[in-house]
Amino acid sequence: MADQCPHCEGPRVAMAVPESLTETDAAGLVCCGECLRVTDCEPPAADAEPSFETIHDRVPRGEAGVVLVALLQHLDSLALNRSTIESLFERLETDGVDVFLTLDRLIESPDIEPHFDLGRRREQLESLVT
Repeated sequence: MADQCPHCEGPRVAMAVPESLTETDAAGLVCCGECLRVTDCEPPAADAEPSFETIHDRVPRGEAGVVLVALLQHLDSLALNRSTIESLFERLETDGVDVFLTLDRLIESPDIEPHFDLGRRREQLESLVT
């Protein structure tokens, strides 16, 4: 697995998708810490802990981090992924993650230049789930 994004050459982090995350069929996800592009991948070794700080130091760790990355993967097409996004959002909130605060931190980070308008998607997400 390449450790650089093929689109922006930013650092990427790969993670295994837990079986409990039924909202995605992927066995693994890889997320670029610069453009936030998320794609399916072969999962890394089961004992490999993802370096979520590659994305941002305030991204939740563990399974909640994987759920957040899955949410980012679906946010670029809100209309097509509405039910999945709602389910992932609800799961993050149940796990105690403040999704809007986390997205705000990603938006405000000078090191992150999302490949989609994350600020706009955040606004749309707020309208969708409130």
